[in-house]
Amino acid sequence: MFQHPSMRHAPLQRPCLFVFAVLLTVSTQAANLPTDPLAHEHPFDAAAIGAGTPLSIGDASTLALTDQPLLSGREASIAADEELAVSAAQLPDPKLIAGIKDLPVDTRESFSVRDDNFTMFSVGLSQDFPRADKRRLKGERKRLEAAVGRLGLEDNRREIGRDAALAWLDVFEAEHALRLTHALAEESALQLQSLESDYRSGRASQADWLAARVEAGLVNDKEQDWVHHVERLRAALSRWIGDAARRPLAGDLDAIPAPVEFPLLTAAVDRHPMVAGLEKQVDVSEADVKLARQAYKSDFSIEGYFGYRAAYSDFAGIQVSMDLPLFTGNRQDRDLSAALKQSDAARDRKADAQRELHAQATEDYIDWHHGRERTTTFDSDIIPDAGRRIAAAQSAYAAGRGSFDAVLLARRSLLDTQLQGLALAVETARAQVRLQYFTATFGAAR
Repeated sequence: MFQHPSMRHAPLQRPCLFVFAVLLTVSTQAANLPTDPLAHEHPFDAAAIGAGTPLSIGDASTLALTDQPLLSGREASIAADEELAVSAAQLPDPKLIAGIKDLPVDTRESFSVRDDNFTMFSVGLSQDFPRADKRRLKGERKRLEAAVGRLGLEDNRREIGRDAALAWLDVFEAEHALRLTHALAEESALQLQSLESDYRSGRASQADWLAARVEAGLVNDKEQDWVHHVERLRAALSRWIGDAARRPLAGDLDAIPAPVEFPLLTAAVDRHPMVAGLEKQVDVSEADVKLARQAYKSDFSIEGYFGYRAAYSDFAGIQVSMDLPLFTGNRQDRDLSAALKQSDAARDRKADAQRELHAQATEDYIDWHHGRERTTTFDSDIIPDAGRRIAAAQSAYAAGRGSFDAVLLARRSLLDTQLQGLALAVETARAQVRLQYFTATFGAAR
């Protein structure tokens, strides 16, 4: 092994060799970095990601809404309520009544259907007649429930479009962070090779060479960490779009449409399907109040029958029965009171949800506004200055006026600054996507 002159002093030889051995073990992979930051074996490997047409953020939202079991299941539930709305308004089915009446059981005519003149075979029909207003209200209530479901379905569509777009942004951030880290890893590897040559020729110290090895190893480890994030976030995106999550990403953050002006955003919140759905739930509760009032009114039923007697005259008859709501204190009064309270609760839920949506929209608009300003500052000033800092540190080191640690620190600072700028830009885009939830503009970005 080549021995630098600085290692010829016996008291320093063993500590230096020990440190060298430890650091060499930690960073054995530092100089052997992959040429492609996505070339790793994992479920969403580079070959799979490179296949297919590029996937934009708008494509992700559209695909999530195209074949989504959650939405089809909700559609089936709404269709069921619409069917029930028709049946709930109809008269109940008539009842067929048949049997033997007035059969003797304890005289000489016991169990005879011919000897006793009152015994007869009877057959009849019975029909209940709930009040027309009550039937109408029951059908109307079911139609309102179906309307609530329709508005909830629209809210689900917006949520799914938003969540798919946010999942796309997660992958976008991870892959761009991986590429930034990979570029630094390649640069660190090249500098390590150059510094090793200088070290062997005595133009660089062992400390600088070991520092470069450690730096290369740490950058390589950070790259592997971002690979892990890319894999996991691609898998998370597949929850919304299935195998299409393997497609390469297309477009950039500028493709996301800017939000509408704040007054228009506020108006859109008031028309949001969640608010409209809660308004329909208020209508449902009012229908329940009307039904509770109908319970004070009597329903009636009609029954007609024909009786056959083998040895005597046949009989026919008709009778009417009706409810008698005489004791309302613990039934109808209680039901009406409960319905009124439920109606008040439905109005309060709507008012609370509307207030919450307005607060969310305002927060997201503030996040987008300030994030856009900060991103502009990062792109125009902070990141370029971090790059110039590296150039200045390298020039000072080459001229013997600066330390190699300053070069490494400047390089780490540039990566941290780039990652911070990326995170800020993506977080601003997330605010834009969340604002689309209020204005229903998913799929506009391509």
